[in-house]
Amino acid sequence: MKDIIKKSGFFKALSDPIRLKIIDYLLKKQSPTCICELSEAIQRDQSVIFRHVQLLVQSGIIHAEKENKFLMCTIKDKEKIEMLLDSA
Repeated sequence: MKDIIKKSGFFKALSDPIRLKIIDYLLKKQSPTCICELSEAIQRDQSVIFRHVQLLVQSGIIHAEKENKFLMCTIKDKEKIEMLLDSA
């Protein structure tokens, strides 16, 4: 049952256009990306991006790590996410 709940959270995280834009942007980047860069690229406030990033971290899609005063984000498993998004 826990596995089903985990999968449900994973797919719920993929169901929002802003989160999909974040994922798409991070897939194109080769290095960790800060919230401020995501905010500028997606044209949303940093607070909005941060909330979406938190959900993506909780669902296991991205990894976020604080570097000084910046929160740097990367996709955890690029191949898995690319394959999943390509099949949709």
